[in-house]
Amino acid sequence: MRAARRDLPALTRLWQACFGDTEAEVRAFWQALFDCTPVYLRRAPDGSPAAMLCALPAELVGDDGDAVPAAYLYAVCTAPALRGRGHCRLLLQEAEQDLAEQDVRAAVLVPAEESLFGFYARFGYRTVFTCRTETVPAARGDCSITPLTPDGWQSLRELQLYDSHLSYSPELLRWQETISRSSGAGLYRIETGDAVCCAAAERDGETLLVRELLPDCPEAAAALADKLGCREAVFRTAGGTQPFGMAKSLDGTPLPQRAYLGPAFE
Repeated sequence: MRAARRDLPALTRLWQACFGDTEAEVRAFWQALFDCTPVYLRRAPDGSPAAMLCALPAELVGDDGDAVPAAYLYAVCTAPALRGRGHCRLLLQEAEQDLAEQDVRAAVLVPAEESLFGFYARFGYRTVFTCRTETVPAARGDCSITPLTPDGWQSLRELQLYDSHLSYSPELLRWQETISRSSGAGLYRIETGDAVCCAAAERDGETLLVRELLPDCPEAAAALADKLGCREAVFRTAGGTQPFGMAKSLDGTPLPQRAYLGPAFE
């Protein structure tokens, strides 16, 4: 069933129990995205939420360049005391049916750990999204680094992506900006001698987590870490063979064999 605004306090407690985020962090998510995001829940016999997921609005761009409506299934979780009883399976079925009725043609998710790839495969999801990650030490480079707005980031990232990928709604672009800024980083345009890059970065102590760097340019990641006073940068980019996300067609539309998914809003 769809969650209503009156369900948010209980869903916040479930989120915290499963993911460990603070109440303020979860409330910020609801404030930014609840009005544009279908949220699904299954209730336990006592009426409390047993499982939940959020269907973030997105588009899946295919190999031919055409985009179809997609949902990024986010914060998929089951109450710890109620796991192993089929709540997640039934919730996925209900959400997928409702989304398909709204002409959403693909569901996408990012397993939180390696073992969950097999779990979701049982429900018809397959690994579609791959990436490459690398850690580089901070280094002062001959780079020009300027902040980007969410619109500017979207324009630049779409110019960099030629193959299948997930494209984000304006609300999700703004949410990534919020996450990045609250950590002490942001969205950036980085010009090196060889490339014009876009980056969505979050600061974690002395490490800069570059959730997206396009195109693949270690020099840009190292320079951004240096500019922000970090010791190193861990960046994620397109290409590579590291499994990252899964997808399922909701209407029989063929999925790409391989695609790119950028920020997962970890």
